[in-house]
Amino acid sequence: MSVPASDSVPPADLALARVLWDWQSSHEEPGPADAALGLGSYDVRVADRCVELFREGRVRLVCFSGASGNFTEGRFPRGEAHAFAERARALGLPEEALIIEPAARNTADNIRLARPLLEARGVRSIILVAKPNMLARGRATLPVHWPGVRAGFSAAPVPFARDLAPGRTVRDLVEELVGDAERLRIYPDRGWQARVVIPDEAAEAVRELIRRGYGGHLPR
Repeated sequence: MSVPASDSVPPADLALARVLWDWQSSHEEPGPADAALGLGSYDVRVADRCVELFREGRVRLVCFSGASGNFTEGRFPRGEAHAFAERARALGLPEEALIIEPAARNTADNIRLARPLLEARGVRSIILVAKPNMLARGRATLPVHWPGVRAGFSAAPVPFARDLAPGRTVRDLVEELVGDAERLRIYPDRGWQARVVIPDEAAEAVRELIRRGYGGHLPR
């Protein structure tokens, strides 16, 4: 993974972004489940975490979901799910444990399209695996598109604002955190996610970062 490009994010702005990271990535490590559902993104370390869960005997199946999204157009020639699957195979995941959902283009699609593939294999419980700051959106989206499934959550081993995926900058990360926070606020009214409690400190951080110009990933 790459060292962050120099993109002049002041320490004060980074501190506000850390508030959003800590909120969006908060989770407790789960117990065993039938399958890991790895949400596609620009960071293949999601696949690494899914394979770890399989090796630990905490899941018997691993499903990767994703075509291309906001940040991955042109990054992976065959899409996110196939790129993650290639990484998982290289790490030793057996083919019989692997499920690929290659069409999803957003978080709702990840769950909606992976669900029938997993249910066909007898899956009734999952561990949703994502890059850390995607966990809050995954948790909010799951009840709408797979109500009643027993779910835990686990994050790829990604540190805040360091060791970024290739091509990503710290400013990119800050804008992503701001935009996803706004999605967590707005999307419940559109029926796309369950309503979540947004901490006052996080809401203020979003407002201030938008005021400071980090609006490149805001929802339309």
